[in-house]
Amino acid sequence: MLKNELRDILAQQKANDRGDWLESLTLCHEGDTLTVGFPHFYFAAWFNQQKRDLFEQALSCRFADKKLPQIVYEQPALGHAQTWSLPHVEQKTADQNKQNFMVRTDTPAAPRIENDAFTAFIANAKNAFPLAAAKEIAERRADVAYNPFLLCGHSGTGKSHILRSMAATLAEGHTGSRVIIAAAARFCADNPAWVRRPEIFWQQCDVLLLDDIQDLAGQPAWQRKLVSCMDACPRSIGQDGKPGQMVFACTGQPQALKALDERLRSRLESGLVVELMEPDLDVRMRYLQAMSKERHMNLTREQLLFIAQRCSQFRLLQGLLLKVAAFCSVTGCELSQADLENIVRTGVADKTPGCLEILGVVARAMNLRPEDVLGGKRRPDLVLARQVSMYICRRKLGLSYPELGRAFGGKDHSTVIYAIKKIKKILVSDKALQQLVTELELKAQ
Repeated sequence: MLKNELRDILAQQKANDRGDWLESLTLCHEGDTLTVGFPHFYFAAWFNQQKRDLFEQALSCRFADKKLPQIVYEQPALGHAQTWSLPHVEQKTADQNKQNFMVRTDTPAAPRIENDAFTAFIANAKNAFPLAAAKEIAERRADVAYNPFLLCGHSGTGKSHILRSMAATLAEGHTGSRVIIAAAARFCADNPAWVRRPEIFWQQCDVLLLDDIQDLAGQPAWQRKLVSCMDACPRSIGQDGKPGQMVFACTGQPQALKALDERLRSRLESGLVVELMEPDLDVRMRYLQAMSKERHMNLTREQLLFIAQRCSQFRLLQGLLLKVAAFCSVTGCELSQADLENIVRTGVADKTPGCLEILGVVARAMNLRPEDVLGGKRRPDLVLARQVSMYICRRKLGLSYPELGRAFGGKDHSTVIYAIKKIKKILVSDKALQQLVTELELKAQ
């Protein structure tokens, strides 16, 4: 195996480097190309600065008697791949290569991230479309505005962050847009002069961004005021400017709009409606790594993973990290695992269900008793319920296989791996199970 061979070379040349970081790389050698994958961008940046030279010199030793492959470093977090070729290395013997295990000086810099208001928002492909749409609207690229633009999502998924980023981009851009950003309830509660003539509002404003539009439910007067404002919004591009743009954020799924009056709901649904999904484990880890670096906190990956597995919302993660920072500052000592567990236990309560809650939801949906599903009986319906529960727990909670095994009555981690792989395989072709799992995931929120 290529990783083992590289690890042996590193062990011979670098006594203090056992090559444990190689386990995080994904290596695929096909023909004259070696593709290197990273778990996330931050690891890629660290690798590029700290370990890339060692890695490429080890490859030079490994392929001393062969043609060096072209290395393609993939960075999925940024949505693209960059090809960085090895410098010309003369073909030498293995001993000569080992004696010349040197650091190169022409290493390209780490990939540059565009410096804009959206950079701080950490997301992956799951939320790529809502983020791209928001950025395009903020930069006023489109000839026809996505009007209105409605951003839905559960609390703590980053809707307010995106609205603020859009407002900052619009305010700092070259378009000279006049922007108003406010909470929907406060905006509609005011009684300005334009209430009777809404067209006056759009003579003084180009972009309107309102947060928490679900707060207008049960307030018919406020909703009528917003409807009149929306109807007066200029939709066509004139000779001297661009059309007005309306952006709204709603807590919950798009179905939450049913609480609003029909006139307002139909106007909202006539535009571009997108939903921000809850951040998965990879995004939460990247968020915690960025926050801990910003706060100069030296937390291990295991400690960050422990925090990320306990919360599914950005706000709760920020609160827990703040408590950890306060604990370290007050006590002046290093954070132990026991300390971290106490902080999480006494921290802000998260609504994320645990394994037993998810198992209970699955058992009730399949007309079974939770204690039977948790037991060791091999009846087909019990086995299926147990495997579906493990699959949903893995997706929702991001727990490790050993943790899932302990939660399900002390099962071995290999049993958990088999169960999750089996459900993934069945979901490819079984539409009934697909629908069942989707419904159960919605219930287990």
